[in-house]
Amino acid sequence: ASWSFALPMMGKSTFLDDILNFDRDAINDETIDLLYPYLSADDFTYEDAKKASGNVAGLCTWIRAMDMYTTIAKVVKPKMEQLRVAEGKLKVANNKLAKAQGELDGVQNELHSMQQQFDNAMMEKQKIQEDADATQKRMDSANKLINGLSGERERWNKLYEDFANEIRRLTGDVALSCAFIEYVGPFNAEFRETLLQRFYDDCQARKIPVTNNLSVTKFMADESTVGDWALEGLPSDELSVQNGIMVTRSSKWPLLIDPQGQGLQWLKNREEVNGLKVTQLIEKKFRNHLEDAMMMGTPLIIENVEEELDPIIDPVLDKQVQKKGKALVIVLADKEVEYTSTFKLFLTSKLANPHFSPELCAQLTVINFTVTIGGLEQQLLARTLQHERAELEEQRQKLVEDVNSNQKILKQLEDDLLFRLANSTGNLLDDTELMDVLNNTKTTSAEVKEKLANAADTDKRINVAREEYRPVATRGSLLYFLVTDMANINPMYQTSLVQFLALFDYSIINSEKSANMLASKRIASIIEYMTFYVTSYVQRGLFESHRLVWVLMLTMKIESTADRLSDAYIQCLLKAGGALDAKSEREKTASWLPDASWLNLIQLSRTVLALRDVCDSFSRNEQVWKAWYDEDAPELGKVPEYEDRLERFEKLLVVRCLREDRTLLSVSSYISDTIGQRYMDSRPLDLRATEEEASARCPLIALLSQGADPTGIIMELAKRKKKQVQSISMGQGQEPAARKLIANGTAQGSWVMLQNCHLGLKFMVEVEQTILRMDDSVNPAFRLWITSEPHLKFPIGLLQLSIKITNEAPSGVRAGLKASYAWLNQDVLDAVSQPQWKSMLFALCFMHTIVQERRKFGPLGFNVPYEFNQSDLSASVQFMQNHLNDVETKKRPVDWIVVNYMVCEVQYGGRITDDWDRRLFNTYGFAWLTSRILQPAFSFYESGNLRYAIPTGNTNDIETFRRYIESLPQIDNPEIFGLHTNADLAYRTMQTKRVLETILNVQPKESAGSGGLTREEIVLKQAEDLQAKLPSDYKRDEVNAQIKSIGGMSRPLNICLSQEVDRLQKVITAVRKMLINLKLAIAGTIVMSAELSQMLDALFMARVPAFWEKVSQLVMPNIGLWWVNILQRNEQLSTWLQNNRPFAFWLTGFFNPQGFLTANRQEVCRRHAKENWALDDMVDASEVLKYEKDELKRGPEEGIYIYGLFLDGCKWDKGRDRLVDSDPKVLYAELPVIHISAVLAVNKRNNPSETYACPLYKNPKRTGLNFVTSIDLRTEEHFNKWILRGVCLLCSKD
Repeated sequence: ASWSFALPMMGKSTFLDDILNFDRDAINDETIDLLYPYLSADDFTYEDAKKASGNVAGLCTWIRAMDMYTTIAKVVKPKMEQLRVAEGKLKVANNKLAKAQGELDGVQNELHSMQQQFDNAMMEKQKIQEDADATQKRMDSANKLINGLSGERERWNKLYEDFANEIRRLTGDVALSCAFIEYVGPFNAEFRETLLQRFYDDCQARKIPVTNNLSVTKFMADESTVGDWALEGLPSDELSVQNGIMVTRSSKWPLLIDPQGQGLQWLKNREEVNGLKVTQLIEKKFRNHLEDAMMMGTPLIIENVEEELDPIIDPVLDKQVQKKGKALVIVLADKEVEYTSTFKLFLTSKLANPHFSPELCAQLTVINFTVTIGGLEQQLLARTLQHERAELEEQRQKLVEDVNSNQKILKQLEDDLLFRLANSTGNLLDDTELMDVLNNTKTTSAEVKEKLANAADTDKRINVAREEYRPVATRGSLLYFLVTDMANINPMYQTSLVQFLALFDYSIINSEKSANMLASKRIASIIEYMTFYVTSYVQRGLFESHRLVWVLMLTMKIESTADRLSDAYIQCLLKAGGALDAKSEREKTASWLPDASWLNLIQLSRTVLALRDVCDSFSRNEQVWKAWYDEDAPELGKVPEYEDRLERFEKLLVVRCLREDRTLLSVSSYISDTIGQRYMDSRPLDLRATEEEASARCPLIALLSQGADPTGIIMELAKRKKKQVQSISMGQGQEPAARKLIANGTAQGSWVMLQNCHLGLKFMVEVEQTILRMDDSVNPAFRLWITSEPHLKFPIGLLQLSIKITNEAPSGVRAGLKASYAWLNQDVLDAVSQPQWKSMLFALCFMHTIVQERRKFGPLGFNVPYEFNQSDLSASVQFMQNHLNDVETKKRPVDWIVVNYMVCEVQYGGRITDDWDRRLFNTYGFAWLTSRILQPAFSFYESGNLRYAIPTGNTNDIETFRRYIESLPQIDNPEIFGLHTNADLAYRTMQTKRVLETILNVQPKESAGSGGLTREEIVLKQAEDLQAKLPSDYKRDEVNAQIKSIGGMSRPLNICLSQEVDRLQKVITAVRKMLINLKLAIAGTIVMSAELSQMLDALFMARVPAFWEKVSQLVMPNIGLWWVNILQRNEQLSTWLQNNRPFAFWLTGFFNPQGFLTANRQEVCRRHAKENWALDDMVDASEVLKYEKDELKRGPEEGIYIYGLFLDGCKWDKGRDRLVDSDPKVLYAELPVIHISAVLAVNKRNNPSETYACPLYKNPKRTGLNFVTSIDLRTEEHFNKWILRGVCLLCSKD
């Protein structure tokens, strides 16, 4: 081969096809050998060939490929031949297989058909089996369901009907419950029930379906919830449960009126697990506490809130929550505070009867948490059992917990079952889990019900045993509520429930007890010990005037609780006939009996069945009754005609109605006979025992009274116990020093005394917080003594933390002189060498005692009760000492005028503000600070063997005076003071009125009266009666015409008449309007305002409403007397208008008697106009006539006749025409008609020694506002006697 040979070949047009179709299998080894030299050449490659020609390069590549193919084919080709042979065999075999497979497919199809028939048969069998199993299960489930629900069909049918009815009534029930939560919180249990009944009646009237007698507590709280509250410390009585519902269900924050702190303690126990914080508005970090609680979402209690709250918390109270992004905020002042929805706020107040503003009541839910008698009784019963039958109380407590737990389980099971039934789908019989739950519920429920039934039986047995000790709890509850009543008498008499519970426990522990003592005897022992122990504890902190109040209230409460004393009897004792109208009652048959006593007797006959004819008895046996009435001690004598028919209290009522002055003595006998004499015995203050009873965290508060200072006895005790006392008198700027003293005292264990703390009340709040924050680091020897006058704003919390004591100065002349000569010493006696010094000193001390003791007689003693004290005596002693030393130096006699002036006008007189009191005091000075005292025969007072004089003997020794003072009697005759013996009767009457009025003030306002009528019904009936008796209105046109017909307005007395008519019309208008409004308010037509509420209370207690007193300027002890006075005034003015000027005027019937007397002077002046008389130069001239009003035939030629005046302190002898001493037991003597005219002052002729300038007052309260004028009355005895008697004239003796 060569290129020339190859070139034509490659030039053929079929060359490419020849290559593509080249028979590569025909290549043999020879051809390959021929090609080997080319193939092995180095340049026989694609790259080298390409350099020559691209086609050659491709041909080169093809040759190499053919070479490679040939090489491979040597191996593959035999195998391919073998493959061909094998494929041939395979094809034969496949043909045979296809034939066999066809046969197999036929058989397989037949088998599949048979298998399908078999499977269908098996499936049918399985379905039938499953149906059989399901049916069996349903039968089993049905049996379980039937067994599980056996006995429930009837109950569930009834429940279904009840639920349907409940759903129908749901609107009304929810409305009633919402009204309950919103409105009834501030009220007590009785009024809550009243309001609920009104809500119910309103729903009925509006045809809103509502449950009859709906129990809000059962509707809004289940038994398990109430049980949880009980375990947390909430009392289980109805009121407390209602309060718990309001606290937990109200949408507003609750404000708890919680004087006993039980609500606060419950909240602390309930919210403690939630991170509770307790704070006060007065705390410095209060705002931080509030903000932290809102941010963290924890509960916060603000305790001890007052009637007004800090406005800064208004946004919190109003829940003014704003959303800012994803967060909640509240704006406090100028700051946004983060708010968490789990935040809770509670407010508590210790005020027993707060007056919250309407705005505050709208912001908060005000809830009255004041403990109830029943609730406290249950608590005290539990405490009694803890001491007496601890195992019984533990068993009961465990029973309560078990019952509560079981009730929860039962409720949870029922809820779970009902939930599954309500949410079950498909056939109930297929729900095996539900069936298991049903079985479990059935079994557990049966077990629980059995436990509950057993628990109920056990509870009954326990309660039978517990009830044996209920009298102890009943007496304890009675005592506690009496203790709280005392705080209504004086705000300082606060005692906390915690303090009382300590007294209760102490009484149980320390009362008589022995191993074999019968339970009844043990119970009686506890009751007696507790009653006396609590009495002693309470009376230690009461003023003397209130100790009898406590014992009388205690006795009456014990008797009424035992159903031995009715409320009608108590009301008769307190009010007697005060509400009766003398003009509407039967006429008095005994002229000697005072009008008030006759009205009392009428009321007594209506109250006590045995005395229903006592008024007739007075007609039958007047002399016998008069003899009894005139006895010095009628309470010790036998009641005429009724002695054997009367009980003790009924006899007391007779004494109270007829001899009011002996009432307290009769009360003392009643108390002694009822609960024991020891309750009436005086118990001196044991300061050492009281101090030991106190602790570092229990201060002692000494209540200050007139003339009493406990500093001395405290210092004396400290000296005996070798204690250091650091004292400070409180006032402005004294707080830092007091704070330092307390800090030092708590660290060193010394005593600290804060005096006159009523002048530092703000600091007292800080003291309370300091005591509450004290920990164990305080020295236990520390004692805090506080002295204070009673004050309304004194912190209640501090009072409830403390022990209260009183240490009033002993009463009586002997006690007063004894105190004065305990203050004086031998050095004072030896300070002056002149012999008259000792006599003058004793006379001064005697006068000091007399003017102090005279105050107890009220207006008869001094018009104003001045606080004469030791400083006045000390200054006077110092002056007399200096004066005697001065006259001794100058060799002059004692200047008695100077002594009188300095003592009576300067030292003591500096306190005196009333001119008539000044006259009285100077009379004592003229009698006892005079040279007469130096005469041996001189005596201050002498009667029989009793003689008050200056001691004789060794007067240089002070013990001589002290021994003489010890020999004086303890009981003073009023004549020692210059008063009539009737003054003692007046004093006792005043004491009686004060005691009974005090008890009446603290009587519960909701109590029913006689006949089962409510307070509102009684007052409504009374208002209708008063309205019917009210005089008609005066018409100004008619009045003007009538005045014109009797002389016109040119006559001064007619001007006075016109003014009096206007004044009376103002009273009539006000009374009529208020009576109408009161009736509407009682009916619920208008709102019961504070003024109307006060009027309702006053009328119920037979008192004059305050507004009536204000508009009439007429003060009377009861409504009956006030009403008669108004009617008599109307009668006088009407008669004057219609019949011209009367012969004599009832001076008492004038609103302005001073103006009336001035008008009389004007008329007299005008009659003497020709004589140039001037009004300013004229004075009244008076003459007591021998006539009574009914004996007058005509009026005076000049001036006026007046009648109706009463002498207080003496009487008028008509026959001798002069003042004489009063008749025994007759306090007020009516004066005959007086002729009042006017003369020129220069022409008035009166012999001062023969006349007594007698002041005239509108009523027994001898104040400057009640003073009218002075009238000269004739006397044959020296006028000083009547000055010392306290003689005056009264327009009204009531």
